[in-house]
Amino acid sequence: MVGRIGTDNAGRVPDGADLVLDGCDNFRTRLAVSDACVALGIPLTSAAVGRFQGQVGNFAGHLADQPCYRCWVGDAFDAEDCDTCAADGVLGAMVGMVGTFAAMQAIRIILDGHSALGDPQYGRIHLIDGLTPALRRIRVPRDPGCKACSEAA
Repeated sequence: MVGRIGTDNAGRVPDGADLVLDGCDNFRTRLAVSDACVALGIPLTSAAVGRFQGQVGNFAGHLADQPCYRCWVGDAFDAEDCDTCAADGVLGAMVGMVGTFAAMQAIRIILDGHSALGDPQYGRIHLIDGLTPALRRIRVPRDPGCKACSEAA
């Protein structure tokens, strides 16, 4: 497929995939991809960079006890005017570091049940601070009111 991913076509893009690695440059697209992954039952590795900071997390909102990406960021970022990499800027070295970390997290999903590295760490966001440098981890709970993965959705 050639074109922009949006709410109207995001569900067709990952159909049949075992895993989606998302590095989209805006929240609206990220949420469309996440919602499609939940609907199709596909795990998601999400990686984002903004200036000197990055975040990487694995999500499985299609599983009853796991959050999706929308549980992490909420609904406010569905708007057209949210932050983008083009507007905020990114440091190339951060993109490389976050991308490499995201690849390792994706491998965790692929190896789940097959090796010691195979702990998908669903619902854990790894925040990478390139200025300090530092890494910290946050556990994201499933939002019972989430419009993508809750039972009410």
